[in-house]
Amino acid sequence: MSKLIRHAEAITRPRDEQLVDVALVQSLVDLLENGRRRVAVRVHRVQTMGGRTLITCTAWNAGRTVFSGEEDVAEPSAALRSAIETLNAMHETREDSDGIMYIHHLPVTYESHTLGAIELASSRELTAQERMLADGMRGLYGNYLSLLQTSQVDVLTRLLNRRTFDENLRRLLASSVEPTAIPQGGIERRVAVGNDNWLAIIDIDRFKKINDHYGHIFGDEVLILVADIMRCVFRRRDKLFRFGGEEFIVLLRQASEEGARRVFERFRQTVAAKQFPQIGQVTVSVGYTRVSPSDHPTVLLGRADEALYYAKMHGRNQVRQYEDLLAEGKIAVKRANREAEFF
Repeated sequence: MSKLIRHAEAITRPRDEQLVDVALVQSLVDLLENGRRRVAVRVHRVQTMGGRTLITCTAWNAGRTVFSGEEDVAEPSAALRSAIETLNAMHETREDSDGIMYIHHLPVTYESHTLGAIELASSRELTAQERMLADGMRGLYGNYLSLLQTSQVDVLTRLLNRRTFDENLRRLLASSVEPTAIPQGGIERRVAVGNDNWLAIIDIDRFKKINDHYGHIFGDEVLILVADIMRCVFRRRDKLFRFGGEEFIVLLRQASEEGARRVFERFRQTVAAKQFPQIGQVTVSVGYTRVSPSDHPTVLLGRADEALYYAKMHGRNQVRQYEDLLAEGKIAVKRANREAEFF
């Protein structure tokens, strides 16, 4: 019993969802593996974007080593998809090079809402008591994950909130230092190589006029719809925040310079092309900058804000990169950052 309590405590200790997933994999492997059985665990997250259900594997093991990252599951097994769609546990057997594996797909839910699924494979079938133990860990994980998400998201837009930004930016800066897998006490994080990270500030143009003319109910609907477009355009691995008022922040992970430019421009065009109820056209301005490991968060925000300020002052409804503006002589490093708007 004390071992089970220790694992329950390990799962509910982190405030970071990725570390929670890692703790769950470690706990299930430790509790269910023995000398006669191999256990393989994969944690999947589920997200609905643009009417499509996207499945991402966020933590998995190879023996006692646990890996974390975000790997899209392009072709999930029929059993995994069925577990996610029906919210019922599904079972299957699969043969690999070492023999038959007995696989359990356990949906992770909260109040009938699908958060993800756990794939638990073992070389010997689990006993009834072991299945009950795995199901209990699934329930504990789902409840804690829902509480964690509730505390981290903006109530109106369902994007990440301002209080989570600092920690996410700290992790992004740390990941920029090591472009390869980083061993961390038995955990390896898989990080893409060869691309940069980017920070963008997005501002809805003339939003005050929308609120003043149409009222705050329609203003709130604009915020919700812009957030929905963000979820459709950007990838799950990119972190999306409502930073305050009509400002949003994107932490774009592992994208080339041209790729970053394209995705920010696609987002701007998608917003401009949408007809917002009662209001019609709404536009956004975007300022973004490359993330460097040596960056201080305040300086990084200041650079993106500099590019945004230029876009707002030169016609709005456009995307501007700080480094391009600097190279073209359109802005100077000496200009003071508008820090008061962020802190």
